[in-house]
Order: sequence, then C-alpha cells, then structure tokens
Amino acid sequence: MMLSNKVSVFLCASLAFATGAFAVTKHGFDFVVGVDGNFKEAIAKAAASGASESKRFIIFLPNGEYDITKLTGDEHGKTTFSPSNVSIIGQSLENTTISNTTDTEGISTTATLYFPNNKNMYMQDITLKNKSTYSTSSAARQVALQQNSGDKFIYKNVRLLSGQDTYYTKSGRAYWEGGEIDGTVDFICGGGDVFFEGTKLVMTRNGGYITASQNPGDWGYVFNNTTLTVSNNSFNGTFYLGRSWGHAKVVFLNTKMIAQPHAQGWYTNMNSAPVVYGEYNSKDGNGNAVNTSQRRTYFDGSKDGSTATLKTVWNASDAAKYTLENVMGGSDNWAPNKLTVQVSAPKIAQEGANITWNDDDNAICWAVFVNGKYHSNTTANSIDVGKIAAGSKVTVRAANSMGGLGASSNEITVLEANVTYYNATLTQSIGGTVTISPDREKIAEGTSVTITAEPATGWKFAGWTGKDSAAAGSTNTWKTTMSKDIDIGATFTAKGTTTFQAETGIVDNAIIESTNTGYEGSGYINFGTGHSTVQIPIDVEFSGEYTIIMTYSNGSGKTRDLAFTAPGTCPAGIDGCKGATTRSFAATDKWTTWATDTSTITLPKGTGYITFATVNGNDGPNLDQIELIEKNVDKGPVALPKISRTNSSYNEFRIYDTRGKLVRISTGKPNLATLPAGIYIIKAFAQGKYKQKIVQVH
Repeated sequence: MMLSNKVSVFLCASLAFATGAFAVTKHGFDFVVGVDGNFKEAIAKAAASGASESKRFIIFLPNGEYDITKLTGDEHGKTTFSPSNVSIIGQSLENTTISNTTDTEGISTTATLYFPNNKNMYMQDITLKNKSTYSTSSAARQVALQQNSGDKFIYKNVRLLSGQDTYYTKSGRAYWEGGEIDGTVDFICGGGDVFFEGTKLVMTRNGGYITASQNPGDWGYVFNNTTLTVSNNSFNGTFYLGRSWGHAKVVFLNTKMIAQPHAQGWYTNMNSAPVVYGEYNSKDGNGNAVNTSQRRTYFDGSKDGSTATLKTVWNASDAAKYTLENVMGGSDNWAPNKLTVQVSAPKIAQEGANITWNDDDNAICWAVFVNGKYHSNTTANSIDVGKIAAGSKVTVRAANSMGGLGASSNEITVLEANVTYYNATLTQSIGGTVTISPDREKIAEGTSVTITAEPATGWKFAGWTGKDSAAAGSTNTWKTTMSKDIDIGATFTAKGTTTFQAETGIVDNAIIESTNTGYEGSGYINFGTGHSTVQIPIDVEFSGEYTIIMTYSNGSGKTRDLAFTAPGTCPAGIDGCKGATTRSFAATDKWTTWATDTSTITLPKGTGYITFATVNGNDGPNLDQIELIEKNVDKGPVALPKISRTNSSYNEFRIYDTRGKLVRISTGKPNLATLPAGIYIIKAFAQGKYKQKIVQVH
C-alpha cells in the first residue's frame, strides 16, 4: 500500500527529582485536547490528577484555535485555571492559540487565562489572545494572562496578544524565555519578580507605555536581551518604557531597540514615584548604541505626592547584580533556565513494521503527527506503521522534563510493510491498574512490550490473572515480545490494611487536592456542587457490619452532608438509593483542621468500592480517608475447643463472659462465630458432671 500523509512523532515524560540532579520518568501526555476531550475536561482532569512538582500533569494542544469563551469562561468570558504543577504545551506558537472574547473591560474581569494561586506552572509554544470587541489600538483593559499569586511560573516561546494590561502579574516569581507580548498601554503590569530573557515586546499604539509596575517584589520586572518594536512605524519614539503604578521597579538590560521609546524613556508619574528604573547597554536595530542622554531622572507621584531622583542610565557595575540567578533564585535556588532546555532532535528510520530512533534519558515520551497533524504519543522509542499509509512523511520531536517539545527529527517516507498485528487485552481490577508500553490498539509482531501492574496507595500486587498469567511470572512487571494476542490482568490486595485513602478513588465532578495541609496520604477529595461522587476502593476479609471512621475537614462554617453506600448497593450511584446512609459533618475550625465522624456500614467480603456522594446538589466536606473496624462480622464456623474426648455426652453448654455474666445457653454445640470478639468461659454439662474451657473469639 502507498501512503499519502505526513506524520510527526514526539517524546514526552514527567519530571522526578533525584539528589542533586533531575531524573526523567517516562510517561505520555496526560491529556491531548481534541483527542481526549476539550479544554474544560483537561482542566478537570488536571485538578483531579493529584499532580505534584515531581509528577506533572501535561496538557498538549495540537495546532488550531481554541476559543474557550463559552466553554470555560465565566459570565464575562474569563477562564480560571486553578490546578498547580501543570504544563500547557502547544504544537507551535504561530498556529496554536487559546482565545476568548469578553463583554466588558477591566483588569480583573477579562483574562483569557487566570492563574489564581498556582505553583510550578509551565507553558510553551502557544499563543493566548484576548479577542474582545474592543480594538487592540484602544486603551480598554483586556487581559490575556492574569497571574494573581503563587510562584515559579515558566513561559517559553509564549505569545500574548491584547491591548491594555495584556500581562497582569501580582506576586511570585515568573521566568520568560523568548516569546512575545503585544499591547497598547501598561501591557506588562503588576507586581512580583519577573525575568524576561530574549522576549519580544510589540507596542501597538501611539503614545503607550510598556510597563506599569506596582508593589513589586525584591527585583520587579527585569528585561534582558529584549527586542522592542512597534506594529506601525509612526509609533516609533512615541511610547515610554514604563510608568509607576506603585513604587515601580523596572530594568532594561542589553535591549535591542528596533523601535525606540520617547527620548525621556520613562514617564514622569502615575500614582507614586518609582523605586528603581534602570537601562543598560541599549542598542538600535543595527547594533549601535542608543542615545540615552535625555533619559528622565526625576519622578513624582501624582496620587501620593512621593518624589524620587534616580540614576536611570546604568553602567556595567550597576547592571551586574541583575542576573537570572539573583532575580529568580530565591531561598530555594530555583533555576528555571535548566527546565527549559530542549531535548535534541532524534534521528529516525523505518525498520520493517516499525519506525525507530535512539532512546534519550532526557526525554519523557514521543508523539506522532500525520502531515503536520497530531497522531499519537508513546513512551517507547519506536512506533509501528500499521495505521499509517505508505507514503506518509514522518518526523519526531522530543519533549523535555516539563513536556516542552524540541526540534523536529529528519523526515522519512513510510514504506509498505506486510506485518501481523496482535491485540493486548488488559483486565483491570480494584486496587490498581494494568498498563502496557507501548500502548497501541494493534501491536506489530516482534515488538517488545512491558506490562505493569501498578497498585494504588495502600494496596499491593497480589498476582496475575488471565490466559497469560503463568508466563508473566511473580513480579508486577512482565516484559515480552509480541508473537500472539495477549490476555492478562492483575489482582491487588489491601489485607492487613484497615485504612483507605479517598484520593485513590474514582471521582466524578470532584477533584483530588493537596492544598490544605494536615491530610494523610497524598491528598483528599474536594467535592463539587451538583452530583459529586468518589468511589473509594476497599478490601475486607470478612462480610458483616463494620465501624467506618471518616476523616474530613469542613471550614465552611456550617454543617455539610455526605451520603455513602456499600459495594454492590445502587451501582448507578447514590441518587434515589434507599440503602444509602447520610451523615452530617460538623464544621471544623478551618479547612486545615481535620476531624472524624463515625458510622456503621455492612460490607460484603473481598474488594469493592464504597461510594460517597453529595446530597441534594449541595457541596460536601473535604474527605481525607476512611478506616474500617470489624464490629459484627461473619468469620465462618469456629470449632469449639474440645472439652472432653466425647462431646456428645454433654447436653448443655453455658457461655459466660470474664465477669461471670451468663451470655448464652445452648443445648447443642454452640457456634462461637456469632459471638462478639472477646474472651469467654464455656461450661459443658452432663448428668452428674461438667467441664469448662476458656476460649478467645477474634
């Protein structure tokens, strides 16, 4: 067969921290927009993922424009993106755009994306565009990116398009590498410490201002190797480097001024006098020194009456301390430029039914494109060509530890290959997951695969199941070569464990969080309004009644309810389930204060899910974990200890507790399994005699 399409491949994975260095643990993109769902579903999955600094959640957006105004925006079209430890990766800055249109103007109400309190965010090769009804030549406040608080933001090759207040920061550290920011007035504004390395700044209005710094951090805005230009040559010499929104700190170092600001450089006032305004080694588009002799040095604040006389044209000594290490290092020695390093392009070739390339320890996964369009991704350093028509053009890119994509590989044309393909049937079970790498619908004969049984927190691998269980061995990893269809599953056990973490469950309209301290395990469940549930996997050795102790927090100031059901009860959910138990969870002092609520539940033997759900569409408490304690369970028949060689000669049995209280009289051999756990004295009576024995019931 002949192929007529083009294909590209990517390599992606997650970042794991090792002592003194970065180590990469391979995994694919967690969510591909347009393949796994829309951008709204991507945010929900990221929030529920329990992502951490060592295990990021990576969202990939293929080329295209994603208008999220109505999908994720509020009444004004502003989208809030709350999860931390997330990478948002586009296929290319020029052709991958997230956009919105707002029905109002305002610095706090219009953002295309709003990060409220995020940490460890990474964005690469993408454009954010506020497409409001206001013209970009106007001074209406239309924000493309609002970074409210949090810390450690990285933007590599990111473009922001809007008018006034395009990029709005408030606190924390952010690092820009490359990319572009366009705007009219104060289009980089706010606080925090932001280091711009090689970023292009485009003025799109006559007489505008690049920066409006307010309540900055220790360093404020630091621009290094930045390029200044304008969208219209008539704007040249009419704009200003900045004005002081509030005690400004702004520094321009080694700037290439294709378009130059007003001769005075800085505007005289706004609200208050600046604290730091500095400019060093500015060159024009031809590499000649810019005439800075008329740069302003005296400033006053029109609102607070403050004044300042500053040295605004710096020498090398003045600029020396404004290094990336000093500005971004903080108390944790953060080095964001180490995280933006791209993985080298692989060299690919076709070998029979597979396209292969050398593995790379610095890469996290590979993804496939057809004619420049996204196709798939894999953690193996090969793909089979079973679903790629002969004649297709294939390229490969590698992703770094944050998910950012490096340069494309060489391009090859897929050749026809007569290959046998096999299926891999993976049976999932409670307490863990079974995965295969490479993960493909059909796997070519001769392909090496790794099948892994991964237990959830608090569980352990118990063994393989399925037709190929004997070949898989006794460990939770099986490596084999495809020569036939595979049928494999796994079982997991939590026997010996009585405590089960809520965050290991299956959530619906709820999120897994780790924001509020004091929880056990790796997080807790934050329920949503409407129908919100979590199914927590449990494993009990005996059927019967258990005490269930639920650890929760409720900082709402009022009681909140949850309903729960046992495994096998109302499998479609709790709504309308007559067997559900509803509990009212009292308010705690705050969301970081954890308390317990106790109830009872009747459980079948073995593994299953206890389902928790909100009641009547109202929000619930945060649920951390559950503990199950045997109360009245069926442990099966328990043999009565021999009292004599011939029990049949005894016609009455009396059972006493340790205080001598008569518990039960039986005319036949008693079943001790029906007794509560404890120590008992059993007396067996016959004509003219009796025997007694002390026993313990578990």
